[in-house]
Amino acid sequence: MKYKFKAVALFATGVLGAGIAQASLIADGPGLVYDNVANVTWSSDANLFGTMAASDPNLINQIIAAVPTVHDTPNGYDTPSNSGNYNLTSSDFNSAGHMDWFGAMAWAKYLDSINYLGHNTWIQPTTYNQSCIGFNCTNSMLGELFYTGLGGTASQSITTSHNASYSLFTNVQNSAYWSGTEYASYPGYVWLFETGNGVQTAVSKSTNLYSWAVLPGQAGAAAVPEPGSMALFGLGVVLLGVVGRRRGYLGA
Repeated sequence: MKYKFKAVALFATGVLGAGIAQASLIADGPGLVYDNVANVTWSSDANLFGTMAASDPNLINQIIAAVPTVHDTPNGYDTPSNSGNYNLTSSDFNSAGHMDWFGAMAWAKYLDSINYLGHNTWIQPTTYNQSCIGFNCTNSMLGELFYTGLGGTASQSITTSHNASYSLFTNVQNSAYWSGTEYASYPGYVWLFETGNGVQTAVSKSTNLYSWAVLPGQAGAAAVPEPGSMALFGLGVVLLGVVGRRRGYLGA
């Protein structure tokens, strides 16, 4: 009986594991993709700003009205210089999708102000630490997404070298995306990730790049267990209960 219990318990554990184990990237409801490795939820539109601007010619004015000033570590790009405040203008945005870092930070806050997709915690992707420059850097949300979630390859564009999860996204650009993390040694620079070749580096805040909005944690439908997973869980509990009654476990 001891060995039978172990065998059934292992089988139940395997069943439960099969139900819980999921791919790195999971469709998480309309407009969202959950990354269960980085524990963040991405906008499924990798150029959401460009999409929104195409349908709303007044979008840039709306962003500036909602977030007229961006606060940062004092640097020479501030208005006035080294004040820790930057006053937005329309020149911080390009309706095709490009924007400087100040525009990107304001856009994320604008998404919060309109509770976009029911959420008000939108941010620019974070670079967790500043120890990696160049290829194969996964110490950032974008780096983890490129190399782990999407199966990208160093020196190749994610648009041509990727896994099946790439189909969860639209409008992925063969270009550089902003991080929200300032470069510690020089706050006039910010980290970026280049989806065109898998490079992570830093660049001036005045540069025009794309922005890929993200939510911390698990934001959408993936937080609710799927019916199939619940059925497998129930089967595991029943199996353990049968053995428990024979051996005196689970209150038998």
